[in-house]
Amino acid sequence: METPVIVGLLVIAAVWSFYLLPVVFGERRDGPINSTEEFDRWTHSMAYVQKQSAADLAASHRDVVRQRRRRTISVLIALTALALFGAWYLDSLPLMLAGLFFGSLIGLYLVALAQMRQRREQRLKVTHVSERPSDWEEPQIKVIAH
Repeated sequence: METPVIVGLLVIAAVWSFYLLPVVFGERRDGPINSTEEFDRWTHSMAYVQKQSAADLAASHRDVVRQRRRRTISVLIALTALALFGAWYLDSLPLMLAGLFFGSLIGLYLVALAQMRQRREQRLKVTHVSERPSDWEEPQIKVIAH
């Protein structure tokens, strides 16, 4: 009885070490073989950045973010639909609760997106000061003609 448990724990430890040890020690391909290779890698990345304008880089980043948000919402909707359909088809309470959970995640995600949009709009909002002449621009002595 103890042998399968020990073997199972060793397998779990081996799988975790496979994922965690490269993060702890760093991957080999990330580290430079020598300084000239690192310099070459750096110059290629700088040349790539200089080829593109800042607007293009920002637009591509916005597109990536939008695509990731669409994918997240579609996966949550699919999970909700599958769980609710499975709950209806199998008359399963745990699947119904899972469907409700995924539905609430959709709601929370949409609320978080709305809050991020509202914060961004507040950050970018320009407040206009009323354009009236300051006190210094007005003459101190007023000439009144008879």
